Amino acid sequence: MSFFKKLFGKNKEEQKVELREEQKAAPKTQQPEEQKAEIKIPQLEEHIIQEDKESSDETKLSWIAAAENPWGHDLLDLRPFSQTMISTSGNQQMAMNAISYGGESGTSFFGLRPENTKTIAANISLKIDQALYPGVLFTPDTMENKWAVYFDGEYLIFIRSWLREVLVVAKTIQKDNQLIVESITGEFTEDESPELTKAILNFILISHSIGEIIPAPIPAEYENDTDLASKWAFSTYGNMGQLGIFTSDFLPVSDSPLRTHSLLHIAVARGEIQEIEDEFNRGTNLNALAGDGLAPLHWSIAPENIDSMAKLLDLGADPNGLTHEGATPIMNAVQSNKMDKVKLLLDYGALINIQDDRGFTALHRAAERGHIDIVKFLLANGADKTISAQGHTAISLATITEQHEIIELLN
Repeated sequence: MSFFKKLFGKNKEEQKVELREEQKAAPKTQQPEEQKAEIKIPQLEEHIIQEDKESSDETKLSWIAAAENPWGHDLLDLRPFSQTMISTSGNQQMAMNAISYGGESGTSFFGLRPENTKTIAANISLKIDQALYPGVLFTPDTMENKWAVYFDGEYLIFIRSWLREVLVVAKTIQKDNQLIVESITGEFTEDESPELTKAILNFILISHSIGEIIPAPIPAEYENDTDLASKWAFSTYGNMGQLGIFTSDFLPVSDSPLRTHSLLHIAVARGEIQEIEDEFNRGTNLNALAGDGLAPLHWSIAPENIDSMAKLLDLGADPNGLTHEGATPIMNAVQSNKMDKVKLLLDYGALINIQDDRGFTALHRAAERGHIDIVKFLLANGADKTISAQGHTAISLATITEQHEIIELLN
């Protein structure tokens, strides 16, 4: 689920239904029933393994040879287990906690520290876009997501989702487009080695926050017992653990940057005008991309009113700023059929004929989606109907989607 959906997408009744369904452990997929099992969340996580060992049949897992995967290590394929398990809890508060994060900014966790004060040196580096701003790195959608991750500007904060408890924080510095983790305080699992702590932190940031599938570190003592290994992995990573690796010194590097859904983005989506100005005054880049690859101006298209967008533009946000796919705010406003925002962006210098990474323009989008008033407005303001992208002009897209009035306009 996108952060937009968490902010705007569910009413209270839908949330109640979702919670009831989670507690009933309703099936998530069309898998045959015999492939499913339940893991009950107890007060102590180690009981998950013991309880399930006695109560469920062992799931058959296979190995992926080092020569058959890009990481060059033998990997345990956890997917037959992790993608079919359903987490449940007899503790209603834990069940509510696990899906309680919604559109939280994470500021309620800023400044909190783990009860476990064990601290280790780390020296882990991750690529960033010039700066990583305070905000959300990952929030759980379901009970099968085990962590929420936030950044307060200095510390990475890892919260065990169903406890709503800070288990780990990591002190960082930012230098040369890198976020450098200097030290880690706390533990993700009980009595883990320093090497495993570092490996888990690196895995969560890349798999949860950046969104890449990479091997999940599992203690070496479980290598010869794939049943216990799969249950330990599910307890620790939930459905985010798809492949398992049994060496703690494996620290893969992502080529993609780590980005937050910044506090500025969140203020924009919520329409919190004073907070937008406050974040600007704190030095947040008005054009910084969020974890979804969108700038604050792109996020400002979601609210019904134009207040957030107007504030950003007044503060100097780039009306032609690009997403990670090369889309401008006016393209997104056109796609969403937000005429008032299209006009506002144009007033602040938005360019109509910019092409995204695939070559499409705002007019392509309006024509394909049948937004006739916006098509008329774009044409009146200089939109070029002859621009072709991947063999398509605006009129050819309108033809495919049978937008007859728009076809007449473009002829």
